[in-house]
Amino acid sequence: MAATSRNTPSALRRGLLQVAALMGAGAHGALAMARGKTPDKNTRPAGLANFQGEVVTRSDSRYLGWFWAMSWYRIKPHRFPSMFVQPTSREDLQLLLKFANESGQRLVARSSGHNISNPVLAQDAITVDMSLFDHIEELDTEQKSVWAGPGVLSETLNKQLFAKGFAFPSAHTGFVTIGGYLLGGGMGWNMPQWGMGCGSVLAAEVMLADGRIVTTSEIENPDLFWAMRGVGPGFFGIVLRYKLRIHEAPVVVKNTYFYAIEQVEEAVAEYLKLLPQSANRSEILGAIGKFNPPGTPKGKEAWHWVVNIMSYGATKEEAQAAANVFTQAPAISKLAKAHTAGNVPLTYLDLYSQLSTDFYSQFRTSEIALFTEEPGKAIASLAKTLSAKALDPRSFGFSVLGTNPTVPEPCSFTYAAPHYLSWYLIGTSKQDVAKNYQLADELHAQLKPLAKGYYINEIDLTRFPSLVRECFSNGKWLRLHQAREHYDPHKRFVSYLDAGK
Repeated sequence: MAATSRNTPSALRRGLLQVAALMGAGAHGALAMARGKTPDKNTRPAGLANFQGEVVTRSDSRYLGWFWAMSWYRIKPHRFPSMFVQPTSREDLQLLLKFANESGQRLVARSSGHNISNPVLAQDAITVDMSLFDHIEELDTEQKSVWAGPGVLSETLNKQLFAKGFAFPSAHTGFVTIGGYLLGGGMGWNMPQWGMGCGSVLAAEVMLADGRIVTTSEIENPDLFWAMRGVGPGFFGIVLRYKLRIHEAPVVVKNTYFYAIEQVEEAVAEYLKLLPQSANRSEILGAIGKFNPPGTPKGKEAWHWVVNIMSYGATKEEAQAAANVFTQAPAISKLAKAHTAGNVPLTYLDLYSQLSTDFYSQFRTSEIALFTEEPGKAIASLAKTLSAKALDPRSFGFSVLGTNPTVPEPCSFTYAAPHYLSWYLIGTSKQDVAKNYQLADELHAQLKPLAKGYYINEIDLTRFPSLVRECFSNGKWLRLHQAREHYDPHKRFVSYLDAGK
């Protein structure tokens, strides 16, 4: 999830997307340098002699480069995988599973490494880089479906779909792949109408711990299908490709309002009054940070709650009518310090160029995302503390009012409350991490009474391991353990479920 409203040139974001594609779905220059070195075949285990993809063990001179490249974040945990492998085919994966079972090693799958907990760097496990499973196949505009691999970039998928008049609710950030994003639920564009991304997963092909490939859907292996729609980084299999429901691409109208921190609670109340009239036609995205209207003099910058209203419709007229619910409400403008980007028409692809905090997302050191029924109190509380105590002025919060975090059953994702709030603490050193953890503890203690549940894709399980339990209802938590015992009885895949029931 990312905030909007810094005036960063879209060309820079495009450059990041191109780098992500070239380096393997999110890996930066370290992976390119590592690949550039001559592979050390002598370090490859005998059981992987016929593995066609990359195998990088600890004794390989490329190991450190791969270690740095597997996770998006600059600050790495002190956890070191036994090796990194990058399969090129299903046959490679089956050979790998055979080797892992015979040697007793555990595995963790990685698509782009954007989870803040860095689950892709598990001590003594094999990290399986799935970024080459990036095929987009069998696009069916009549049935409104497509098959896509876990290594497909969000924007790449939507570029192909948009050319045919369709779209998919993949990540807000274009260079996040769909693999882990969908496993954790997937908060993407146009959620008020389309719900969580995993709600648009129709089926998947999954490789199990014993090397078997199974299809999973509501009809085939339904427990596995139920689990993969919301389980997050605890999944007990490797997704080879997803079958996705695609949607007709909407037209979008954008409006942006800046609110002083002191006006947040009153402004939120006005937006909440209008949500029923909006009828899920507009997405109310808020960024809490040191974001300022264009033309703000240097030295006069301040913290604001910046609201981006993305209004959707089948036509420009429908999208504008959806926007008018908010733009024609007197209190929305009256409380705002500024109204910029007034009724700006956008295509669905244009949404990816509206983001700003992506440019320094690799410096995030801790984050928590929660669902609440009291967004006014929660946003105001976060804004007050974050603006006063943030170590780095690039730290920010993110809110979505009436986000509609729904997934049609069957799913392990648990609906907790209709409004979303998260925060991201920026740092550039180990010392910053320690200080940010202190602030994260304070913020969480402050906001926990207002939290009804948490979003597993954006909670720091390194700092807050107990929160994983609060992402699921009691019944779904127990069912996840039961499904894992059935599909991965020997716990071949590393999972937060290792901690027990």
